[in-house]
Amino acid sequence: MGKRVRAARRAKGMNIATLAGLIGRSKGWMSMVENGQTPLDKRQDIAAIAEVLEVSADTILGEPADDINARLPSVNLVRLREVLHEYSLDDPPDVPVRPLDQTAADLRTLDDQLRRTDYDAMMRTLPGVLDELHAGAHLPEPARSEALRQLITACGLAVIVMRHFGHSDLAWISGDRSRQAAVWLGDPVWDAAAAYQRAHARSSANRSRALLATPRIVDELEPHIGDDPMAHQVHGMLRLSAALAQQVSGDHDEARRQAEEAARLAARFEIPDDPNAWELFGVSNVGVWRTTLAVEAGDPAAAMRISDQVNTAALASKNRKAALHMDRFRALHMLGRDKLAGRELQKAERLSVAQVRHSPLIQETVRDMTAIKDPVLRGVAWRMGVI
Repeated sequence: MGKRVRAARRAKGMNIATLAGLIGRSKGWMSMVENGQTPLDKRQDIAAIAEVLEVSADTILGEPADDINARLPSVNLVRLREVLHEYSLDDPPDVPVRPLDQTAADLRTLDDQLRRTDYDAMMRTLPGVLDELHAGAHLPEPARSEALRQLITACGLAVIVMRHFGHSDLAWISGDRSRQAAVWLGDPVWDAAAAYQRAHARSSANRSRALLATPRIVDELEPHIGDDPMAHQVHGMLRLSAALAQQVSGDHDEARRQAEEAARLAARFEIPDDPNAWELFGVSNVGVWRTTLAVEAGDPAAAMRISDQVNTAALASKNRKAALHMDRFRALHMLGRDKLAGRELQKAERLSVAQVRHSPLIQETVRDMTAIKDPVLRGVAWRMGVI
């Protein structure tokens, strides 16, 4: 077993001291394991070594390891669940509300943490901000409207986190709370922004009514856009959502038309990929979406061609970069190039672990590939709990 550990470590290009440190063991202990001088007989150690070296446990054991499981990423959702379940706009928590420029600063920090996939840091702040903004919805104007806009933003962040950790129930509650806040606010642009969040609270495979409504909602938004850059960005993201809605409904021509319109909108902006754009609407993010649409249309060659043109350096979010690699993984699998597909999935996992390991579509594709002997792919499959 020690020889297999050494081989996997060298294949990864990692020195023995680094491996020992990452699993919480001494360099001397690790050296004795590799030299066969001490047994590797604890499931916890085997699992930890396999995770760090990005291989499956059976690669270390040299035989099936059905009783050794990787740790799925998790985050403490107790407080967030409490806020969403216990309170509503009609019945807010009895908490003081700080000046709203302070909660706005918190939201900017939370957005940055989401882009870096620092979910633990988010959960230390997001529940309290949601508490305050529920209460803030009862302040006199203009603070009331500002609190509602911020609440829609906060709920949008919660939707993404909950989706990434497989909690579609909480994602849906967050999306619906966003919708309720938009109703209270009465602003067509923010109403459309909330509709976008609700549309993506569940996987597109569910063909939720919220997603299927986006073609109508984006058309209703157009008369209200004006000169506000955010309104144009919301418009663009809803065009992409409408394209996805049409794609999962089987209308490929209309999906293509919606995506092309989104691309035209993105090309009009002075900054092609503004890191401050709403939901990162821009040329590169449109490219990520069009890659997804090509995969959903069953055209993997087009998906690879489109994805090759995406400037990933311009994507200001590890989540969006991971999404691109996930779609390239699916496209390459469709093309029968499973070894390369495994490398794409590994790249995605390194960027956004929870997003990859909790994705039902990725899980299903990996499950279909478990007969593949490629160690990289088997390592990802093991860490996902598929094998």
